[in-house]
Amino acid sequence: MTPGSAELLITTNGICFQKPSIQADVVLISHGHEDHLHEPSLKMIQKNAHIFFPFQWRDGVAGYLRHLQFNDITEAVSFKTYNYKDIQITYLGYSLESVIVVECEGYVIVNINDALNSNHETAVDFLLKKIKDRWPKIDFLLSGWSGAGYFPNKVHYKNKDDKEVARIREQYFADNFCRFTQYLQPDIALPFAPGFVLLADENRWINNIKFPRKIVDQYYRENFENETHIQFPITYPGDYFIDKTFHKTSPNHDNKDDQAMYQNLDEIFRDEIVLANRIDYMDDDEVTSLEDKLVYWINKNKSLYDAEVIRDSVFSIKFNDLKQNIFFNIFTVGDELTVKRSDKASEDDRLIITTKAKLLSHNLDKDWGGDLLSIGYGIDIVVFDEPSLEKNLDIVCVRLITRYPIFKDDVLKNTGRVMKHYFNNPSLTHLWITQKIKLRPYVNKYPFNERDHWITYKKCDLCKVCHLPEMDFDKL
Repeated sequence: MTPGSAELLITTNGICFQKPSIQADVVLISHGHEDHLHEPSLKMIQKNAHIFFPFQWRDGVAGYLRHLQFNDITEAVSFKTYNYKDIQITYLGYSLESVIVVECEGYVIVNINDALNSNHETAVDFLLKKIKDRWPKIDFLLSGWSGAGYFPNKVHYKNKDDKEVARIREQYFADNFCRFTQYLQPDIALPFAPGFVLLADENRWINNIKFPRKIVDQYYRENFENETHIQFPITYPGDYFIDKTFHKTSPNHDNKDDQAMYQNLDEIFRDEIVLANRIDYMDDDEVTSLEDKLVYWINKNKSLYDAEVIRDSVFSIKFNDLKQNIFFNIFTVGDELTVKRSDKASEDDRLIITTKAKLLSHNLDKDWGGDLLSIGYGIDIVVFDEPSLEKNLDIVCVRLITRYPIFKDDVLKNTGRVMKHYFNNPSLTHLWITQKIKLRPYVNKYPFNERDHWITYKKCDLCKVCHLPEMDFDKL
């Protein structure tokens, strides 16, 4: 892209394709997670900017954007190309995430952000083929990985080495990026990793396990293509391209590597660290209110799963922001899930979830509150037996206590949107519905997705099952 062309801001966790500007004419948003739909950032952008967001069966985002005083909003239907001045914009959606393809001044920019890295192989292969068939010549490929979610870092099991597994998981995402890159063959591949830091004491270790972007070029050449034309520049917020010339403006290039940015957290985030680790105790009336809310939501959420799965979901919640030693024991009585307040976990528990009572309460007050616990690293889970891992009961138990929109409710409330979404995107929608509805007794098992190996396997076996080369992370 050349000077004088329309400013284009692609929200990819802070990575901008042109110099970041509050005068952006058009803003492309991939999906609704806060690191892609960040309210303070949106408030900085001029209000006559044209906002693109993927059309979804769930309503509400357009109203939220209008609340922020944006009036020019397009909910982009998957596989349909939209023209903005001399720019062509195409969204390819799966579930609630999406790939964005931008064609401008002869360039093709494919932003897969984090839509493919951990999704099911059937959906990933389908989207990659669609992209390759429609855009055989790609100039820029943008993709992120790293850290978004509690799994596997916050799920613990006997003899599991949390740091070792976390490093392999990061390598797995980086390896996926290289696989996508090899298939799509762009001229320039931009691996961007979220620039977040975790400040709660129990989570700080996760800052130090991210896959080093400085070795992506070497990793690709050693494990995918020894001879390649593809370039792998390392970008930071503020960097930009004019045509295909990379302009480094970020002071982070002065660091030895990405990891150097995490060395001065105590100084940079002194006040934020105090706030992140402050305990705001709940009083007894608030605990009672939380108990009532939780009983309501776990029984509403149980409809997501087969009755046998729910009967297996015997667990306790331990709170670390109460002055008293209080557990909530959760189990089935008849056809209902119940909550019993106790001073200890139950002997029948399949797992224990540790969190803050106030955080759990806030999560139940908002439609998308579950992100506070999962993407926000607000929980720790200890699983006691391997059958519970094989059945993915950690997914079930976390989903029972979190609040998210429920698909069947959306179908009744937004039938027209659901039908429009399905008929515009039948193949992937059918795959998603099959996974979510038809296979309720087999949680997260379609297509093949043996999630428990991330918790029970040692390093060598984990690398084998994930088809990853073994690496000595201590020498990087």
